[in-house]
Amino acid sequence: MKKTITNAFKLLFVLLIAGANPANAWAQEITERTGISYNYPEKYSDWANGFFAGNGKMGVIVFGNPLKETVIYNDRKFFMAASRERSFNQVSASDLEKIRNYCAEENWKAANDLASEVHGWKNGGEGDKHPGYEMLISVTEDGQITNYSRECDFRTGEIIVRWTDNRGKWERRTFVSRKDNVIVQYLTAPGNGKLNCSIQLGTDEGMHFHSNMKFTNVSNVDFLNLRVNYPSNTNGAGYEGVTRVVASGGKKSISGDVLTIQDAQSVMLLTRLERYYSDSENAWNKKVLQAQLKSLPANYKKLLAGQIKTHQAIFDRVNLNLGGTKTDRALSNEALLQKQKESDTAVPALWERIFDSGRYLYLSASSDVAPPDLLGLWTGDCSVGWSGYYHLDANLNLQISSGNIGAMPEAMEGYFTLMERLSDGFKTNASKLLGARGMVGGGNTAGLNGLISSMNYYYPYQFATGEMGWLLYPFWEHYLVTGDKEFLRNRLYPLMKEMGYFYEDFLVKTDKNGKYIFAGSISPEAQPAGLGLSLVNNSSFDIAGAKFCLEKLIEMCNLFGYEQGAGEGVERWSAILNKLPPYLINSDGALSEWSWPSLSGKEGYGHRHSSHLITVWPLNEISKEKTPGLFKAAQMTLQKKDEHNYEDAGHGLLHSALNAANLNNAQSVNTKLLRFMKTDFFFPSLASAHYSKYKVFCTDVCHAVPGIMMEMLLNSKNDVIELLPALPPSLTKGSLSGLRTRNQTIIERLEWDMDSRTIVCILKSNINQDITLIQRQGITSIKSDAAIRPSAIGNEGRVVKLKAGKSTKISITI
Repeated sequence: MKKTITNAFKLLFVLLIAGANPANAWAQEITERTGISYNYPEKYSDWANGFFAGNGKMGVIVFGNPLKETVIYNDRKFFMAASRERSFNQVSASDLEKIRNYCAEENWKAANDLASEVHGWKNGGEGDKHPGYEMLISVTEDGQITNYSRECDFRTGEIIVRWTDNRGKWERRTFVSRKDNVIVQYLTAPGNGKLNCSIQLGTDEGMHFHSNMKFTNVSNVDFLNLRVNYPSNTNGAGYEGVTRVVASGGKKSISGDVLTIQDAQSVMLLTRLERYYSDSENAWNKKVLQAQLKSLPANYKKLLAGQIKTHQAIFDRVNLNLGGTKTDRALSNEALLQKQKESDTAVPALWERIFDSGRYLYLSASSDVAPPDLLGLWTGDCSVGWSGYYHLDANLNLQISSGNIGAMPEAMEGYFTLMERLSDGFKTNASKLLGARGMVGGGNTAGLNGLISSMNYYYPYQFATGEMGWLLYPFWEHYLVTGDKEFLRNRLYPLMKEMGYFYEDFLVKTDKNGKYIFAGSISPEAQPAGLGLSLVNNSSFDIAGAKFCLEKLIEMCNLFGYEQGAGEGVERWSAILNKLPPYLINSDGALSEWSWPSLSGKEGYGHRHSSHLITVWPLNEISKEKTPGLFKAAQMTLQKKDEHNYEDAGHGLLHSALNAANLNNAQSVNTKLLRFMKTDFFFPSLASAHYSKYKVFCTDVCHAVPGIMMEMLLNSKNDVIELLPALPPSLTKGSLSGLRTRNQTIIERLEWDMDSRTIVCILKSNINQDITLIQRQGITSIKSDAAIRPSAIGNEGRVVKLKAGKSTKISITI
């Protein structure tokens, strides 16, 4: 990172003030919602230190160099074009029966050998994620640069670069409009002069583009246009970026590929990107993007107003205040991260900023057609980790962890749409590889279809049948949060019914107790210790996925009156549900990763995944009151895994932290959050890496940490709301507003002061209901206008009667 000049800098605070609604008037407060840096990336390879903006469809990375600016353009659809699709064999019924028999007989090697031999998987489909191109904006030097800053306003999505030189004060603004689907860049003249600059589209060698890609610049003074052909065997696939250039005053001229602006008051740059899956030459010649851009107003205030009505309206729904000091809130990202490295307790201002930044980045990487992939939306390099795909056995599930409870249905719509888009491929996986109706998850995908990813001897992915339960859970959670029965009927029920068919076909063999055997089962990316084989029986992950799907399918059928009567679906699926094998507890007292007698106790506690703990989060199957024995076993599993380092994998630590929050282990949550912030998982941009020490750009951590913070401060399930279930001990005071619960209640306000042992909350339910309010330290007094009665769980809980649409204030002493 390049150190840029001067002394004291003033932070332009972006203020969030609670609305004047009488119900919330007492809760008015100011919190800073801006990321700031006084440095900028010195070389191209430091692109992850740039600031990020996006609308889920298009994105930019802004370096912030005042005189030699670099802006990288990204698009959701920018994956290397396919020359062929993924393919695999139709596995015969006789081979599938042999695999089941081998597994049931514990002839694991024969089962693994045959499963690997018969699938015939061949690679294909979209390739690695890649950047589009870069824009270089050059300004001549005129004196020393002072008062430099670059800011990211999380509320509006604006990236603002400011500096001063002999010509006066400069400012550049960039955002990606959610309303108008356009990248907006606004360059203004310095305070004492005119705007003179040059602008050029191109590529940097650090992007590592494929040598067979062809880049053609066809820019003119009104429209910059870079056209790109993928290699010749991709059916004419390509993409382009078009920038409309609108100068206020001055003169525009072009020489070669370089556009020069002279003596302007300001320049507006409006950009759209598009990917063409075939015949790109014909698409370019129609100049559709140029026509679209010409129809947009070249007015920054009007375009920003649309962004405020969309992006900001969504972002402002939730606010966290951990009591960061005014002085700390004025510090740069780098300074706050350094301060945390020097402290063994939370730096509240940093935790607030990472919460805000994570929500901002998650929203910016989400649209109504797609959620974040492994890189969110952004990359500056074609050489990316794990192809930058959607990874469906943990990563995507973690990235969207705050979407429903964090009041971002607009972002979650992209997730729901993606799953529906992938479902045909999931059905093909089930039919061809397991001889079953229904769906089997795809492992990873660029997002066009759900055809299964690489299958190999170590990872016979086709048998990760529990994946579908995890993938469908967010649909159910949306229903729990909203009560939207039409969503349930039209969006989730058709998918879940497929899972009913799947388990009818897949579960065939039974054990000596009459329980079904998952004869061919894996726990994602893990193997029983000492076995050296992945395909075995009864992974708790697969059992949990099946149990969730069948339970919720039956519940929906009963709600809507579907599949009733003798021999109908409810009867068939209930019979399967009742014959699912029980979870086992091993000799350590921990939940077994494989609920099969000879495999129980062969857990590899040091593994990065905690797949068997999807029973805790997200599925909420295990809880202290409902399943106390399994709850205790899950706590022991967490304890055993915490003795290791999760292979330093961000997703491993994230899932474990979410489990810890739901298992009331504040120390475990606190340790993991501190680890993220102290060991360089976070870049100065507050985007994140997959490993510590900035290794491998990946947005799992930055997107999922807000979900962890939400779960540690408030947990909800069924008719329960638990306050501060895993509060880190140093966060003695704070407030949270805007969360949604899994029982149709809005947390209008949650405020705590652990020094005075008081908690105040304002709850607003969408329906009339009785809620059990829990605080694990014990409730000594509780006051509210609502009716309150004792709870069956004792002093830790009270039952509160909530009325639909009424804000209910509750004051608690613990």
